Amino acid sequence: MPPPILLPLHLLLLAPSASASAPLLSRPSPGRRRGVVVARPSPSAAFVAPARRVGSASAGRLASSRRAFDNDGARRSSRLRARGGDADADEEVDVAIIGAGIGGLCAGAILNTLYDKKVGIYESHYLPGGCAHAFERTARTGDDDDETTTTTFTFDSGPTVVLGCSRAPYNPLQQVLRAAGVDDSVEWIPYDGWGMIERPGDPVREKRWKLTVGPGHFEEVLDRFGASPKARDEFEALREATRPLVTGAATIPAMAMRPGSTSLVPLLRYLPSLFSIIGNGVETSTGPFGPFLNGPIFVVEDAWLRDWLDALAFSLSGLPAERTSAAAMAYVLYDMHREGAALDYPKGGLGVVVDALVKGVEQTSRNGVDAGSKVHLRRHVESIEFNAEGNRALGLNVRKSGGGRAFVRAKEGVICNAPIWSLRGLIENENALKLLSGGETTPTTPNARPNQSWKTSEGADPSTGRGSVIRPRSNTKGSGDESTNNLLEKCDAAEMTGSFLHLHVALDANDLDLDDLEPHYTVMDRGLEGDDTIVDGVDDGPCGEINMIAVSNPCVLDRTLAPEGYIVVHAYGAGNEPYDVWNATDSKSEPSGGSAAASSGGRYQSSTYEALKSARAAPLWRAIESAIPDARSRCVLALVGSPLTHERFLRRPRGTYGAAIEDCLKDGSTPISNLILAGDGVFPGIGIPAVALSGASAANGMIGVLDQWMCLDELKSRGAIN
Repeated sequence: MPPPILLPLHLLLLAPSASASAPLLSRPSPGRRRGVVVARPSPSAAFVAPARRVGSASAGRLASSRRAFDNDGARRSSRLRARGGDADADEEVDVAIIGAGIGGLCAGAILNTLYDKKVGIYESHYLPGGCAHAFERTARTGDDDDETTTTTFTFDSGPTVVLGCSRAPYNPLQQVLRAAGVDDSVEWIPYDGWGMIERPGDPVREKRWKLTVGPGHFEEVLDRFGASPKARDEFEALREATRPLVTGAATIPAMAMRPGSTSLVPLLRYLPSLFSIIGNGVETSTGPFGPFLNGPIFVVEDAWLRDWLDALAFSLSGLPAERTSAAAMAYVLYDMHREGAALDYPKGGLGVVVDALVKGVEQTSRNGVDAGSKVHLRRHVESIEFNAEGNRALGLNVRKSGGGRAFVRAKEGVICNAPIWSLRGLIENENALKLLSGGETTPTTPNARPNQSWKTSEGADPSTGRGSVIRPRSNTKGSGDESTNNLLEKCDAAEMTGSFLHLHVALDANDLDLDDLEPHYTVMDRGLEGDDTIVDGVDDGPCGEINMIAVSNPCVLDRTLAPEGYIVVHAYGAGNEPYDVWNATDSKSEPSGGSAAASSGGRYQSSTYEALKSARAAPLWRAIESAIPDARSRCVLALVGSPLTHERFLRRPRGTYGAAIEDCLKDGSTPISNLILAGDGVFPGIGIPAVALSGASAANGMIGVLDQWMCLDELKSRGAIN
């Protein structure tokens, strides 16, 4: 199973009444030169552990600064209320976007390049890309007596397998790149599959095989491993049953999407495709895969095939197949096994894709307009400002890296690409809160226990990696159900899928034959079916705790990814790392919730935290060693990132992968017309193409539907879309 496979999802809720749903050019910048021996001790925040609590003197200074900061904010809010929201702005844009993740960057690139809008994207991190950013770390690489020679390595922090970028039908990410005219900044390297390793190191039960994409190959795997002789026939029948979900979907471009009551208008251009998609009904098209796995539409009986579908689904959503998007599952079953299928990797790494999107945000528009759009890093958004009535977003209150505060006026609106669980905390205006709560006055409940997919048994030893399971879910409708108009309640109650444990390593590649290795592996530590362990009544399996591990070995495809003589490897569990394991760490040395932090040298010194990282990373090391047996002796740099890393530096609540499909908002519209949501909490949910789609939809929602229609005409005339 590859790391979270990035699917070409083109489906959305079609009913117009819906109310809600891993640097700039392809060449490295001077600060990202490949193969250059430098001394740049600039560690990525993505892999700096949470820091300790500050001392009392420092705390006093922080409190004093915070009071001044809050007083400044109170004066500004008072001034806004007094002047009807028309306060002097420190900055002014047409559209302000919160978060420079893939969804926010896609929205910004579209608004700037295609609609001539001045866009400001405000990002807390010092790197763009969100969970898909690339980062650098420096290691000593000289002889033992040489402490001065260092080498800088660049790592992808996020997903590393992509479908639908090197050849048509293109996924939404590639569609946005093409629409913004920056697709030539990314060169895609196609390849044909990945290696599967089950129970590495077991002298009796270890299995090694390759999943090759394209027609006929997986059927041969089924003949070998299927639990029954009919496994091949069952798989082909399943593909046929899901065909209505994808037939015609490839002809509906991401640029045809928009949220709210006018969502159907641009789709009228694609009526035959719409009729094909909704053949099984809107709920089936936008809901989970369960009806295709357990009935009534289709029933999969072969045990091995069911385990495989669970593993495939888990790499997409962090949940079993029955709870993964039916659209996502249908498309991967189609796209991986069709004629001409290929996996894709961007030459130079995923950071090059982020660079291209930033270029799309900041470049001159298609009409020759230099609007002055910009991606602002180290700009943390404290709150969204509204008019007195709370029915119009006016802009953002932003904290600068030096501690100053700025008000950014957004003349036309705000796109929020922050996680949906963060929305309530961004709003202080009581009238806006009331509108977003469907007229209810819902108190903020910051101490309420979040709704998480994973549960950890009381007394479980976190070092074993065997005390947590995905809890069964009884409510299949989810918080995204339209029976309530309380948008904030839906966001707060959305189920958080699991988090990640990462292991990034730089290896000495001397005498290592890369041609004998695969670009990617999926390692099932306890086998595809898991072992016999039962935790809280739940059997082990492909979705078990730290069982499925993705190993990205991209230097096999692109030797320029690391300095000469080295390779970089990234191993991680895709959404199978429970947050509570880390939240339960010794509270005296590891603050609950990954809060506050800093330590000498910018690194967390807790021996408890470091010991837990070491223990839980053991399966990740085992996965890498199953492909490169002497990896540890070759290692010159090893970095472990935990759920607390995701929470603190990427501002992912509890380090979550994203919202469960049942709880995704149906689209990004809100009761406040010029406030639109994007990201993995909005349908179609988790995954880079999915958030690219939500970003495109949000951008179009800021534009009149006639302007969007005319833009579709222009894109079609130059061959960017169908």
